[in-house]
Amino acid sequence: MVSKLLALDAYPNLRDLDFRILRGVELNMRHHRWVPLEDIARFARTDVETASFRLGKLDNWGLVVRRSDIGYIGYQLTIHGYDTLAIRALAKKGVIEGISPVHIGVGKDADVYVGMTPGGEKVAVKFNRIGGRTASRKAAYHSDVFANKKHTSWLYISRLIAKKEYDALVLLSPIARVPRPLAWNRHVLVMEFIDGTELAEMRDSGLTREEAEEILNRVLEEYLKIVRFGVVHSDLSEFNVVVTDGDVLIIDWAQYVTTADPNSLDLLRRDLTVIINAFRRRWRVEKEFEDVWGEFESAWKESRGERDGD
Repeated sequence: MVSKLLALDAYPNLRDLDFRILRGVELNMRHHRWVPLEDIARFARTDVETASFRLGKLDNWGLVVRRSDIGYIGYQLTIHGYDTLAIRALAKKGVIEGISPVHIGVGKDADVYVGMTPGGEKVAVKFNRIGGRTASRKAAYHSDVFANKKHTSWLYISRLIAKKEYDALVLLSPIARVPRPLAWNRHVLVMEFIDGTELAEMRDSGLTREEAEEILNRVLEEYLKIVRFGVVHSDLSEFNVVVTDGDVLIIDWAQYVTTADPNSLDLLRRDLTVIINAFRRRWRVEKEFEDVWGEFESAWKESRGERDGD
């Protein structure tokens, strides 16, 4: 997991040529595991000597990596280079003007930072980061995204997952308490900034049993609307609920499935079991799975055009 945005350190030093070079590496990674120096120079509209010099700088900043033991000199884009291209695109579109170098959230496959719009509004900027030692586990989390993509880079997979979450938030934000999406580029998702606390970060003594029960009821109320709409979170837990001043939001929708998915009912059952057990374990909220399952199962069937007797 990346905990520092190296792109922010390098960004002030980059020239337009550097961005063209990074873009050339990115695009040509579709065709080469290691992109030849000559192809990068051609794309960037410069000579090989100049491209090699600038790539040396980009390598020093951690935005690309060089390899010369493959019969030619080749380059790959790193996650930091991918960050740089996404930040540049979002800045040029007027979505963000700056990003704090300190992250405010770390998930199993993403880092979240505070950004600022040109109008001075705080936003949350989420960088998806798939790959590394836990790549196989993460692939299992996002099996739909990985389907038929045996030779796709981890950078591109991160892009697909960010787009998937953006699409989910576009669908759900008008009907339920989820973050409002603002923009998406490559592996980066920009959302409204939520002034709240992740449920997992709250101390057990920070809530009374009555307060915790009220929060659980709000989570279930929101989730029921979402299931009736035709979507299952498939990773609902105390880590994906944010408690705000008097309300809740359900976050992290990158693993969602529709209720048309053959596994959606089992995933829904698991979601409810996990969240109910978390409240029982931490705040002694005695809500039985059977007491809520019937309503959720009916909502699931309704979203599929089925009746309870079907």
